[in-house]
Amino acid sequence: MRVDNGDRPRMAVAPVTLLLLTALMTACGSPQPGLSASAHVETPTAKASATPIVTVDPGDPTLLPVPADVAFLQASIAIQNEWRTYYATGAITVVPNSTVPFTRPATPPVVDATNGAVSSTTAQQWGDALMRETAWENWAITANQVGLFDNGIVSASQTEPGLVLPQGATGFRIVGPRWPSSLRLIPLSSASQTFLGTTDAYALVFTFNAGWSVQAVFPNGTTHAITDQSAAAGTSVFVAGKLTTVADFGQLWYGSASFVCNTNEPAPVLRICAE
Repeated sequence: MRVDNGDRPRMAVAPVTLLLLTALMTACGSPQPGLSASAHVETPTAKASATPIVTVDPGDPTLLPVPADVAFLQASIAIQNEWRTYYATGAITVVPNSTVPFTRPATPPVVDATNGAVSSTTAQQWGDALMRETAWENWAITANQVGLFDNGIVSASQTEPGLVLPQGATGFRIVGPRWPSSLRLIPLSSASQTFLGTTDAYALVFTFNAGWSVQAVFPNGTTHAITDQSAAAGTSVFVAGKLTTVADFGQLWYGSASFVCNTNEPAPVLRICAE
């Protein structure tokens, strides 16, 4: 998810089918050789989180077991075959640990503001999909596999711009809990859909109770904040989208447009945020 105060409507690419993925590596750049593929999301302190962790979720993918992240070319043939299409198109160079989508906070209860148009069960399923997509985002950032964004696989490429390593940096890290802490499902009016440039009928509005940022890390230990990749405590964002199932990634909330709920945004954005 991109978070800044200057977002404008972004059309998401259609969910990508495996046979039609492009090999183009655009703004985010190619993964850096030799980067350690750690899926660890750093927090400001070493204190263990009291947040429950999801261990079983029907929407999670069924993956061949991988004890730890491994470079694609060092994986077994069976593992390579599972991820070959993504590797061939430049989306990944590293195969993720199969627990990546599981190690996430439990989904907050989704407030269903659709007046019965969507059942509470479905609303919660869509919230699970957003948390799962966030888990893959966090892995892609910390493992420097941002080709997943460039190729529009776990997130539309327009929603994750600017994730380019500065010259000399060796990788990214996330500081703070980059997880939504509250979720609300809202319907989008035809006027809102037109403004956002989407046909998606719903949006998930979520809030971060704690601040977080994405930083580039240099060999000498210094860091550099990545523009548009931070949020202060209390920041709210909405993502218009729909439930999508992506092979090897599971059920995701695939966004077509997003905005931060900031008073500097246009009136149509503020109306959606207030739903």
